[in-house]
Amino acid sequence: MKTSNLKKKSFKLRVYYYDTDKMGVVYHSNYLKWMEMARTEYFRDVFPYKNMEDMGFILPVKTLNIEYVNSAQYDEEIEIFVKIEEINNIKIRFSYEMYNLENVLKAKAETVNVFVDEKGKLKRISNELLEKIIK
Repeated sequence: MKTSNLKKKSFKLRVYYYDTDKMGVVYHSNYLKWMEMARTEYFRDVFPYKNMEDMGFILPVKTLNIEYVNSAQYDEEIEIFVKIEEINNIKIRFSYEMYNLENVLKAKAETVNVFVDEKGKLKRISNELLEKIIK
């Protein structure tokens, strides 16, 4: 199910020294952490991860694609926009765009997350839960 009608949600953070290398440039793996934070905040507004876990669902990343456009730097404030691009009963495809406050694109990415049970086996969500997520 395509979800072009869903709005982007955003999450802001500041780049701290521990996020960077010796030159003050954000280390590449920190973008992944930021994407996880943005996804968690996205779900906090629609259907918290904790509630999904209580229902026996975990949502790990299956695939990840990221393009680093401009290096994020120490002490910059970054706004991460996250949106569900596609969702069905077994997976969700998210898009991410990361900008500084001067609206300079730092990175863009996409993840596909799948619904699994506690043992890591694919587990379909109900149509009712699907509707709660995309409301």
